[in-house]
Amino acid sequence: MSEPTTTLPRSAHTPVRRTHRLDAVETGVTGQTNQTGDTGEAGQTTAEYALLTGAIALLVAAVTAWATSTGKIGRLLDAVFNYLTKAIS
Repeated sequence: MSEPTTTLPRSAHTPVRRTHRLDAVETGVTGQTNQTGDTGEAGQTTAEYALLTGAIALLVAAVTAWATSTGKIGRLLDAVFNYLTKAIS
């Protein structure tokens, strides 16, 4: 006697599409989905961009504060303008 077979809907056999396959492999998270089929990593990229943008803004502010306090920007602009006026004359 053979056992009865059940036919599952096509969606049950369809693999979950990942946008970041390397992230899943590196973290060991594979195939864990919630009820909607999402992996729960949708906001991770946005948070990473926000943190990176904030870090770059702090770095630029620190370099600008240092350059302004030492007078390097003024000397650089003076040198560029002097070179241009000599080249034009």
